Formats: sequence, C-alpha cells, structure tokens
Amino acid sequence: MESILKVEDLCVSFNGPEGSFRVVDSISFEVEVGKITCVVGQSGSGKSMTALSLINMIPLPGKVSGKVIFKDKNLLDLCFKEMREIRGRHIFSIFQHPMNSLNPSIKIGKQLFKFAKSHGMSENKQFYKEIAEILDTLNFVNSNIILDQYPFQLSGGMLQRVMIALAIWMKPEIIIADEPTTALDAIVQKEILKQFSMIRKMFDVSLLLITHDLGVVAEIADDVIVMKEGRVVEKGNVYKIFNNPQEPYTKSLLSATFRKEAGLVC
Repeated sequence: MESILKVEDLCVSFNGPEGSFRVVDSISFEVEVGKITCVVGQSGSGKSMTALSLINMIPLPGKVSGKVIFKDKNLLDLCFKEMREIRGRHIFSIFQHPMNSLNPSIKIGKQLFKFAKSHGMSENKQFYKEIAEILDTLNFVNSNIILDQYPFQLSGGMLQRVMIALAIWMKPEIIIADEPTTALDAIVQKEILKQFSMIRKMFDVSLLLITHDLGVVAEIADDVIVMKEGRVVEKGNVYKIFNNPQEPYTKSLLSATFRKEAGLVC
C-alpha cells in the first residue's frame, strides 16, 4: 500500500531547568493512502506534540528535527508561506476544542467562507450552497440556520461536525484529528466516528487520529501507533496488535480498557 505521509526520526525538544529534553523522541511511522491510523497512549506520551509537529506548528522555543515527507517534500524544511498552502488544502487539522479554532464573535458561515476564500474560493453564494449541502449530510436539521449562528450557540459536538464539514469541502489528502471525541457524550462520539468512516470511504482521504481511547481505535482504525514517553513502542495493523500485543505497555493499556468496559474498574 502506498504511503501518503512518512515520518522519519522525528524529535521535538524543549529547554528546561536541567537542559534540553525531548517530548517526542526519534519516532518513525507511515500513514497509508485511504487508511485510518490512530496514535494512542496515555496523557503526556507525546501524541499531541506529534500532531502539531507534522504541520510545523510546534510553539517556540520548541525545536523539531527529522523528516515529515509529504508529496516528496520535507514539511519541516518549508517556510511559513509554503506551509500555509499545505495546511487546510492538503492537510486539514481538527483539534480537541473546536471553539479555539473559531472566533466567538463572528458567525459560523462567515468564518468558514473566510477560510475557504484564503484557499481560492471567491464565490460566496456557491460556497454557502456547497457547505450547506455537506452539513445536511452530517445530519444537521437546518444547515442554513447553523451557518447564521455564532460558535457559542452550538454544542461541542455540533462544532466538531462543522469542522468536519469544512474538511470535506477542502478535500484534503490527509485529515489530522487530535482527540476529536474528548468531552463528548457517548452518542455524539459514535456519530463523530461514523462520520470519519464516511469521509474515508466517500473521499478516499487518509486520517491520522490522535486519541487515548482504545475503544475509539477498535471502532475505527486500520493501523495503530502506540506511544509512551515520547517514543513509539509498537505499531502495525490494529487487529494484530489488539489481539496479540508484543509490548507490556500495550498489554496494560488494552487490559485497562477491557476491564473498564467490563465494569471492573472505575
């Protein structure tokens, strides 16, 4: 299977009181075309820093080294202008808290059009028609009303679906979603996961999903990458790893998840 994204020897480091320390430590993996790859691990394992580094958004004074190869280019070598062309149009990111990606004082539709306009869309009416049709497929009752509302008027699950709609409209090759179902109730979580699966099937897009929820991984993933303390400890086909994990850390994560689902732990 062809890879759409190759990560080679990726490191993210920061300076602390005792010198430089790595939050992502020499990791390598690939995201295959049309597949859903999940990055899992406990809080602090380096998952979110990995996601940010892939789109060259590590905040200063953080330092990133290694390679992130997309379409034969190392994204870490690109300037701000070049990366801006990549983000959104080719690699679309959906973050844990969608409210942080939106201006609370500007209506949803106007914000989405502004983003689309920065990537070449000039027809306001055409965009509204297209994005409304996409929102309809994501089970919004009245998409035109949604577009005329402010972000604070929508729930977290609705805002995530708005961002998914924008991702669909942008038609990127990769969607990176960082904990997109965190803090959502079980019913909304299931709906969001269903929509990610729909996107993959309908548009042949690759997804890189960052999560600590192995139940989510079991539901949606083709491949899984297990991270611990900034390193990849295990990776491969989700069925093989979930049914025959080789690393003690992976075994402990799976054991805790299955015990919790069985009601044996709180």
